[in-house]
Amino acid sequence: MHGVTHFLHHYGRSVVFGAALLEQSGLPLPATPVFVAAGVAVGAGDLHHGPTIFGLAVAGSLLGDLFWYWLGRWRGQQVLKLLCRMTLEPDSCARDTEERFLKWGSPSLIFAKFLPGIGTVIRPLAAVAGVGTGTFLWYDALGTVLYIGVFMGLGYVFSDQADGLLATAASVGRALIVILVAGLALYVFVKVYRRRQFLRRLPSTRLAAEELKRRIDAGLAPVIIDLRTPLQIKAFPYSIPGALKIPLQSFEKGAAVLPAGRDVVLFCDCPNEVSSAKAAMLLQRKGVTNAWALTRGIEDWKERHYPLEAMA
Repeated sequence: MHGVTHFLHHYGRSVVFGAALLEQSGLPLPATPVFVAAGVAVGAGDLHHGPTIFGLAVAGSLLGDLFWYWLGRWRGQQVLKLLCRMTLEPDSCARDTEERFLKWGSPSLIFAKFLPGIGTVIRPLAAVAGVGTGTFLWYDALGTVLYIGVFMGLGYVFSDQADGLLATAASVGRALIVILVAGLALYVFVKVYRRRQFLRRLPSTRLAAEELKRRIDAGLAPVIIDLRTPLQIKAFPYSIPGALKIPLQSFEKGAAVLPAGRDVVLFCDCPNEVSSAKAAMLLQRKGVTNAWALTRGIEDWKERHYPLEAMA
């Protein structure tokens, strides 16, 4: 541990600021070990001006958060889709984060950094939701101070025992690393396997935008259901003419009042049409065999310049 604290003694300010900035900018470089090590160095007296070090860590983190917030204001849903493609659950990460954000509002930013997968997406999501810069900075700053304070505080509190803890970890280090890596690999494998199994079932539930347009023009219009979230609708407040708005959360109840004997086409604005595909498979299990998810959702319909109607 002495080597680490000696290094931080010379380069601590730059390292702490850079680690916080790079992590919150989206690079896969966890900054929490740096915060803990900085806390240890401050507690051991190898790194002076603790409040300054803490302030630099907070400043670097906030700059990274503002970067994604402003990207969210500039590109909105495109940024959310980009971030979700980097996660293990790209099909549902934006919807899950949005549900939490709509439930708790801006204060959810305070605890977002502690929740894997949520902290990354919630920053541009707040911009899409219309949260002002001042409000975003206030709650994000509170969360950043709490997050960095916890890890630097842990390092500071246990600075006297740091060498002993490292010696213990070194004695069981190899076995511990093997167990952790194996557990992480198994977790990733299960996630990827389940997602691939689900995606394999999707083709049978899809209907192309051209086919839906052909049926509408031929007078065979099915029941069309818009499953987009409130923030997705806010980002693009238009829908396919005649579409019913039924939130996915209450879809099972809403499905009970659908006209009998009619074809059903559902659409969303999510990767792989997962929300609409899940709803279509739910209807198929309930005996509605002619239920489909619109391929590429509202995006493909819009790109083909098919008719749209403004939503109230």
